[in-house]
Amino acid sequence: MSPPIRPFNGLSPLVADLVIEGGRVVYRDERKRRRKVAICGSTGVLQMPVDDPSVECWYLNNFYNMARDSQGRLAASRWFEQHQITPDDDGPHRGEAIQDANDLAWLRECPVPIYTTEPFPENPNAVVWPVERMAAKYRNYFTCSFAYQIAQAIDEGFEELIVCGLELLLGTKREATVESSCTNWWLGLAEGRGMRVTIRPKRSALAAVTPWLGRSMHVDEIPQFLLRHPYWYGHDYWLEADFVKDFVSRWDERKVAV
Repeated sequence: MSPPIRPFNGLSPLVADLVIEGGRVVYRDERKRRRKVAICGSTGVLQMPVDDPSVECWYLNNFYNMARDSQGRLAASRWFEQHQITPDDDGPHRGEAIQDANDLAWLRECPVPIYTTEPFPENPNAVVWPVERMAAKYRNYFTCSFAYQIAQAIDEGFEELIVCGLELLLGTKREATVESSCTNWWLGLAEGRGMRVTIRPKRSALAAVTPWLGRSMHVDEIPQFLLRHPYWYGHDYWLEADFVKDFVSRWDERKVAV
């Protein structure tokens, strides 16, 4: 169950001035386009650059109570809600609700452009994210909301992507497998197309889970598992092998999904 929406003190003055035209989110004044964009997981909300006027901050799902600046104002320039609104009409879960009451309330009330999976006329800020066009243009590989966000950043030509707290490998089995691999693929594509990818924070929560991690590593701090692996396979032979053995064995203790 998503939390009830707490009141927020309007929009941050640093939210990008965006409008919806022709089913797309565009700048009211293209001369004010920003070149940096930030996305986050739940552990990275506090690392979001909400006070940097050069960055668009994008949030997703039910993060509405966390997407705030120091004055309690909504700090999101765009929102991603990439879960169906209308239940399936066939299959074993036909008619089963996907969005709960609080999710639906945010879909109706979100005051910034919000990408949805289907038309939602109850909110004039809602716009359908073009999954078919993106799949045809890049690759038909979307297993999580972060993939949609990164694809959008690539498509608009942002120069830097700031990634805050996507600790997917510490999450559920779903997050640690299909979501993590997909996110890393899209991040790799972003870097390969010339976008700078900045990872925040450098030090991962993994340090608390595996205290011995870091010996003989090739970085000063333990990073998130994004665009890298803690050891060089074959070069740090036993350290890498024992790390993977210990790490993978913990998956059996996790839920498949939330």
